[in-house]
Amino acid sequence: MKYRLSVVLLLLFLAHVLKGVGDTLQFHYESSPYADLGNTSFWNPEQSWKAKYASDPTGEPLRPLREKFPGSTTLFVATTDAWHLSQSLQYACIRLAVCLLAVPLLGWRGGWAYAGLYALIWVVQAAGFHLAYTWFG
Repeated sequence: MKYRLSVVLLLLFLAHVLKGVGDTLQFHYESSPYADLGNTSFWNPEQSWKAKYASDPTGEPLRPLREKFPGSTTLFVATTDAWHLSQSLQYACIRLAVCLLAVPLLGWRGGWAYAGLYALIWVVQAAGFHLAYTWFG
């Protein structure tokens, strides 16, 4: 159990490092080390949000907005820009930490228990986001 707790704490630490990456990109991009990495269409959130959407020859998103490829605004959004990648990895670390604690407490065994709970948490998180984003977005 001591080893498991260490892994959970490490995952939570990593999740919040990734949260820091996302917030730095969002609120301090210009003065951050990420601004020096090049590829601003991936790193700079003022530009990178456009990578999710189909665009015209000048690179501007077509209106009304539509996905660049199937899943680019949902399942595969982490592949479109650094902010979504850091957020997706952050949530993945948190889901995994919950699974590492919950599966043994529930008395479940085997890889399917971890995978099933991980998927359930993912669906619950996605449903909550979708509900709020649809109602208030």
